Amino acid sequence: MNNTYEYFIARRLMRAMRQQRQISFTAAIAITGVTIGVAALVIVLSVFNGFSALLWDSLLSVSPHIVVQKPHAQPMPSNEEQIEQLKKLASVRAAAPFVSTEGFALRRPPGGEMIQAGVAVRGIDAAQLAKITDLKAYLWAGDLDLNIQPPDPDLDARATRRAKIYGTAIGRVLADRLGAVIGTEIMLGLVPKEVLMGQQPQLWPYKVTAIFHTGLDELDSALAFVSLEAAQRDLGWRDQISGIQIRLAEPFEAHRIAPTLPTGTDFDVRTWMDTHRNLYASIRLEKWFSSLVLCLIVMVAGFNIVSILTMTVGDRQRDIGILKAMGATPRAIGKIFTLKGLGVGLTGVVFGNAIGYLLCWSQQTFEWIKLPGQIYIIQALPVKMLAIDFVCISLASVGLCFAFALLPARKAASLAPVVALRE
Repeated sequence: MNNTYEYFIARRLMRAMRQQRQISFTAAIAITGVTIGVAALVIVLSVFNGFSALLWDSLLSVSPHIVVQKPHAQPMPSNEEQIEQLKKLASVRAAAPFVSTEGFALRRPPGGEMIQAGVAVRGIDAAQLAKITDLKAYLWAGDLDLNIQPPDPDLDARATRRAKIYGTAIGRVLADRLGAVIGTEIMLGLVPKEVLMGQQPQLWPYKVTAIFHTGLDELDSALAFVSLEAAQRDLGWRDQISGIQIRLAEPFEAHRIAPTLPTGTDFDVRTWMDTHRNLYASIRLEKWFSSLVLCLIVMVAGFNIVSILTMTVGDRQRDIGILKAMGATPRAIGKIFTLKGLGVGLTGVVFGNAIGYLLCWSQQTFEWIKLPGQIYIIQALPVKMLAIDFVCISLASVGLCFAFALLPARKAASLAPVVALRE
């Protein structure tokens, strides 16, 4: 017998389901279950992708992709030759020296009590800030002017004799905590890592020239940018720096690029994936755990496929016997019922992908679901569809349906022709 008859009979069995009320109802439930499961997976993974992209865009916009520094983050002399050598690499978009330390910010409002907040201070050459970060894209107010600010003669007559006041860019949450706006003067105390216990760092005045809002509380509540010159002054460093930060054209290639950098053996090279290892791992784990949970919906639908095929085998025993008497092999019989189960699964997968795609596309286009602007830097729920997600979801769903179809298909294949014809 020609192998094409197996597909022909499987199609006829699919059409015949409509005429059998009980089987038709069970098939509808199975197809609906697969459809809902696939659509839910597509939507959830697309939203995960949207939030992940938003998170990494915000994080990588202000964080170095690769850091080159001495072991234990010890201060090191600035080496312009090494920096220029790194800049020439095709994979490197920018490289600049930086100073990184912790400290605290102080502000006393007129007639109020002193407000204090812990900060992570990053000193970068003011001319390099726009090249080494995308901070400008996240500015909420002001501009990135970290240079020496002109004194305000209205504050006091001794303004011109005070210490040089540099500009600083701080996060929106930190600005709200300090009650600072553009032009507000705050005090920063930078604490070097080698400071003695109980030793008080010197306080230096800064003027808030920029307020940024990345949407990440870790950055917006505790990060302050100052010029490299100001950070070196505050720490008492002459030409020393914390290290060299590198911005890549492809941040997610950092692990591959880092070992190839010409830094020598005296330096530690850390990527942003090393720095944020726990966050990176947790996001990937949450994504795949959610996928696993939603796969249970498809599995429940798979049990309905077992029910459909089992009832069909019971109703079609005589037909199975006739086919075997005509020369159909057990493998061919099993293939017929497996194809029927796959037909139910594929129908649900196609509908599920279509519904998931349309809902995600409509959210991208029309932004039906809004987000509170006070918390997020975007106005609508982010969605990012990836072709690989559609492929993996489809293959996994079809694979599950195939697995559930095997048991009743084997039962049909094992029927003896004589027994089947007696029924």
